[in-house]
Amino acid sequence: MENIIECPGCGLNLNHHQIPLNKNYNASGECYQKFSKLSSYTIGKQDIDFILQHAIDTYSAQHSGNGMKPITTAFSLIGLYYALEKGFNGRQVQRVHTLLSRKKFNWKQLQPPDHSAYYLTVMDVLNEQPGESRDEMIQKWMLDV
Repeated sequence: MENIIECPGCGLNLNHHQIPLNKNYNASGECYQKFSKLSSYTIGKQDIDFILQHAIDTYSAQHSGNGMKPITTAFSLIGLYYALEKGFNGRQVQRVHTLLSRKKFNWKQLQPPDHSAYYLTVMDVLNEQPGESRDEMIQKWMLDV
């Protein structure tokens, strides 16, 4: 019988390999490893729209809590807002983050929703073929979060 671990952020069940998590994400090490794989894919695209920023914001928003800095959650949600509501690409969202980081603001800790509220996870994105299909799934994941 395999040992399974449930990610506390998104609810994804993965084989437990006791992977340590060095980040302040509300995630299992196994789930974060999947996100690292997705990050490698998005970085490798070297696309002008910088889809990596959307993946970072989506994963961070979905895995907020458990010691994550309030600014990280806020920036993730703000990034998703600008991407989904205003049509900003990843480079433009990154610019918003840069401008916001110059402001001194006491970001409040936000209560994350229960992970059962999520339909899609990083694994759903990775299960898609690299290219247009995977990129479209990132968009669906963003909308879900």
